[in-house]
Amino acid sequence: MTDDVERPRPPKRVIVVVVLTYISGIFDILAGILLIMLRYDREVEDSGDAYAITLWGAAIILIGLLTIAMASGLTRGRNSARIFVTVLVSLSALVSVVDVIAAPADASSWVSLAIGGGISALIILALWAGRSAEFFRRSRRLRAA
Repeated sequence: MTDDVERPRPPKRVIVVVVLTYISGIFDILAGILLIMLRYDREVEDSGDAYAITLWGAAIILIGLLTIAMASGLTRGRNSARIFVTVLVSLSALVSVVDVIAAPADASSWVSLAIGGGISALIILALWAGRSAEFFRRSRRLRAA
């Protein structure tokens, strides 16, 4: 069954946001894997934090997988996908902030915050401003009609 209403094409800004969303999700997955690998460090095993680090890494991987899963909804103009991606990307940025708070002397934490926070800010700003916002409003109106 085909719809009589033609779906609007996403603007270039939305396509860029989708690519950035995939990149953000991939970074989260890689960070979670590296964190889980950290559980095998001798100091972590001796301190008894291996279980907590494994859970934290699994949570970060889950955020990344969900972010990637929602990216395709953005190209379809789904407002629910836009809201969900905003929440997931905000959670990802929050994880970077918690990482810096946990290890303020670690330079990799600051680099992670700069890269992850920058990508997160770009995604959120591009999703909710300008032509992208108009694309999501128009898609919602077409779906309601």
